[in-house]
Amino acid sequence: MRKTLPRPLWWYVLAPLALLLCLEGFTRMDPFAALWWMVRYPLAMLFGFGLMAGLCTLPALCKSTKSHNAWLLALAALFSLYGIVNHYKLVFRMEPILLTDVTQIRDAIEVAALGFDINWVLIGVVVCVFVLLAVWLCRSRGRAVKRRWLLPAAGIALMVWQIGICKFSLLSLHNATDMNEQAQKNGSLFTLIAMDKYRASLMDLDYRQQDVEAAYERLAAAAPTQDAAAEKPNIIMVLAESFTDESILGEHLTLTQPLMPYYEQLLSECRRGLLYVPKAGGGTSESEFEVLSALRSRYALNPYSIGLPPIRSIADILTDKGYSATAIHWHQGVFYNRYHNLRMQGFDAFHTLDTSAYPFRRIGSYVTDQEHFDSLMDHLRLTDSRDFLFCLTMQNHGGYTYFDFREKYGAPTPFTDSLSPETEKVAANFCYLLTETDKALANWIEELRTFEEPTVVVFFSDHLAPLGTDVIRELGLPVSGEAAHRVPYFIWSNYGGIEAGETDLYAYQLSPYVLEQLGLGDDPFFAYVESLRSRGITEDETYDLLSYDALFGEQYAYQAGGYSPVQPGYQVGGSMEVTGLEAMQLNGSLCLRPLMGSLYQRYTLLVDGKAVEGSLIPVRDEPFTLTLVMKDDTGKEHNRSQTLRFEGTDQLLAEAQPLSCATIALGGLEYFHVKSNAAGQTTTWATQEPIGQWAHTALSDGQQLWRCVDTGRIGNALEYGIDTEGRLWVTVPQAATPELTGENVQQWLNEQQACLWLLDEPANATDIR
Repeated sequence: MRKTLPRPLWWYVLAPLALLLCLEGFTRMDPFAALWWMVRYPLAMLFGFGLMAGLCTLPALCKSTKSHNAWLLALAALFSLYGIVNHYKLVFRMEPILLTDVTQIRDAIEVAALGFDINWVLIGVVVCVFVLLAVWLCRSRGRAVKRRWLLPAAGIALMVWQIGICKFSLLSLHNATDMNEQAQKNGSLFTLIAMDKYRASLMDLDYRQQDVEAAYERLAAAAPTQDAAAEKPNIIMVLAESFTDESILGEHLTLTQPLMPYYEQLLSECRRGLLYVPKAGGGTSESEFEVLSALRSRYALNPYSIGLPPIRSIADILTDKGYSATAIHWHQGVFYNRYHNLRMQGFDAFHTLDTSAYPFRRIGSYVTDQEHFDSLMDHLRLTDSRDFLFCLTMQNHGGYTYFDFREKYGAPTPFTDSLSPETEKVAANFCYLLTETDKALANWIEELRTFEEPTVVVFFSDHLAPLGTDVIRELGLPVSGEAAHRVPYFIWSNYGGIEAGETDLYAYQLSPYVLEQLGLGDDPFFAYVESLRSRGITEDETYDLLSYDALFGEQYAYQAGGYSPVQPGYQVGGSMEVTGLEAMQLNGSLCLRPLMGSLYQRYTLLVDGKAVEGSLIPVRDEPFTLTLVMKDDTGKEHNRSQTLRFEGTDQLLAEAQPLSCATIALGGLEYFHVKSNAAGQTTTWATQEPIGQWAHTALSDGQQLWRCVDTGRIGNALEYGIDTEGRLWVTVPQAATPELTGENVQQWLNEQQACLWLLDEPANATDIR
């Protein structure tokens, strides 16, 4: 045996077991749980062992045992990292790592910053162990061995064979939608491979142009004719992040008070029910995709991650009927590649935090539901045409441990259950968020009741709240099965056009159902989806064929129907055409406010093609150009204005309207000490209360303009900045504050007549956000 194997036989048994223990032990954050899994699910263990054994044969191509050990150490580090990331994805998203997660690294970074209770001590110990092993390996000499070819070939053949036979039915666990359960029972590697093959098998069909065109023609002939007299209301779809109602939460908590009294009362006026969404505790983009497109996300690992082709959605259907289609999401729009994917689905405009300079109010880390609903009303009032508005809220987004809302906002503990401190905090935080949603919903719906235009609201959740695996288990919330995929929805109108009642739906059926209810369901594919739903059919060859044609094929059906979903006028943040300028002279510079499509559009000002600080232009006599560009926080440009040319700042000031903006007298604010800079002889102070996250500002003390900098770098005299919580920071000379008291700096700023100019905010602003 030694002549065949370059290492002892035990090495080829223990090394794969060690690698499998690294992966599954870190996935469970418990090595004993991983050992119990190996005993309880021996077939799943053997599958993972076989893949690891195949990898362990590859070092036989090397001539030194040192190379063998280096390979094993590298694999152990890799699978430990895989297990750690897998663990936190299971905790937050309730699904294991999938192949397309490499396209969502940015989203993963955001998730990592959500306040999880990460076991840094354990991770640090593991890193130290690997460092010590690496040092030992570098200092060891190793032993020369003969290079082997047959063993690695056999190992590769074993891995290829295992991947070939890998499917969910192999281990007798057929429910492919509950990936949490799959990972816990079948292991991480088996689930990763089997899920990819399962998705691919759904689209294993005979695809021919004539069959697609014939199928489309049958659907077009059977589609209903739109009622010419049908009311065309505004349609607002609200994807309520992680929303859960009391019918679900009340089964697991003994509540002492109603969390959402208005919502519960409103349901009696609505068409309502439960919505079956693709993922449990995560997968916002997949619920979003299904609702908008009437296509099922199961056909791709994550439809948004692949980068959608042009897709006919409810937005495209309604723009064909004369609607204006706008998406609003007061968060960064780069997540899930939405700037591209919403454009591909026929929207006219997409507004995000990257596009707006408005200082939105937040609860915890995210913009409130009330701010989202207020923005929807702003858009309704702005347009003359009928609107289709798609709003993705953020208020209730996880994680739920970054603050204790009972301390920060005075939130109650509205239940009597005896829970662990961490679970009690998470549950109280989430209950508080739901009460805030209820208040915002009450304000918004009551405002819509008196709104002059007929309007329909479609309100639905994207998934159950990702409270964390430990919290979910302690509360007894579902983590698998249909119960883990059911979320509430309702349809309401301000003109009585929706009959109250209950209907349960799949997420991909919601938009076709809404259009049919409103008499607007004449699109052939959407009408066919509604027809299948009404007959209780969930698997259909024609549906699969047309889905494949739309997502992966040549879109023959779109060609036959004359559809072109992408709107040529699509703009991130709306139109940036500058229709005028407002300006004023301040301490040797011009302060500008451009007049564009909306008041609070975010922009970077370019003078002769170069970015300038804020909206300030030094006084100059020579010609120059002005351009406004809109970028996201990665620096990618999404929109820009036309270029304006001036012979000097005198011409600009003469042609501009007078700038009137809101101001804040800094001597009237209260401050606390942040830090001192002995070398620079300065002290830095921050306001006790937030003033708002304003994008374009100027600070003047009557003699000169202060320099605006990031609060992470502030420290020189006469610098200021606004932090992520909306607090104003100022740095003043040390001599100005002989005593480090807030009253001291307050008095000095008052003597200097220091004033903050809010260039985005008119003195009496009532415009769109």
